[in-house]
Amino acid sequence: MFTYFIFYCLIILLTEQEFIKVNIFEEYKNLKSFEVEFHDQTYTHRIICKIRNILPDKMFIYPINEPEAIPEIGTQLNLNVFTENGIYNSISKVIDVLQENGTTLYAIAYPSQNKITQRREYFRANLNIPYKMSVKRTSKTDILEGETVNICGKGICISNTKPFLPYENIEVEISFPNHIINTHAEYVYSRAVSQNAKPEFYHAFVLTDIAQKDIDYIVGQCFLYQLS
Repeated sequence: MFTYFIFYCLIILLTEQEFIKVNIFEEYKNLKSFEVEFHDQTYTHRIICKIRNILPDKMFIYPINEPEAIPEIGTQLNLNVFTENGIYNSISKVIDVLQENGTTLYAIAYPSQNKITQRREYFRANLNIPYKMSVKRTSKTDILEGETVNICGKGICISNTKPFLPYENIEVEISFPNHIINTHAEYVYSRAVSQNAKPEFYHAFVLTDIAQKDIDYIVGQCFLYQLS
């Protein structure tokens, strides 16, 4: 009887792991950008990347901006994926480095050990904090203002009545009552919702060059919100 119980538990565990794999695969397909971490002998490097292509056994990604350091073949990567269901952490490694029309492409192994991250900077709370976002596009600059839907130390989600269009650069100011944060951001994903029978969009962004002191401040405010 005990043997059958152990076998049943293994089946459930494998099914859950496969479900997570399918889930995260869908999340990656819909992503506009995500954070990649890797280590050299001295530093931890973080770069924001986008996906060029997804194959069954590997993914092709490229950095949005020219990074200070480039991961070599064999380098282990931590992938931090911002989704509406939480922030996933995955493990991968570089299996090839290619050049395509002046852009560096990284072929990476298909992500494994996909799990909701427990790191404090990704703890998210439904805090409504005033923000002002400057979105530079090809022919104009749009200004978006409002309050966040939710926030964490490395990202924000906002609501808007329009889809998020292609852009060149994003700057955002987040105004806590006694603390102003200025940083750049990159668009991650959108989700269509309905508010009072009217269409609306939730747009999520990763904060790309936010200072550590500002991350710590946001995390503290998120924890205080949860305790209130």
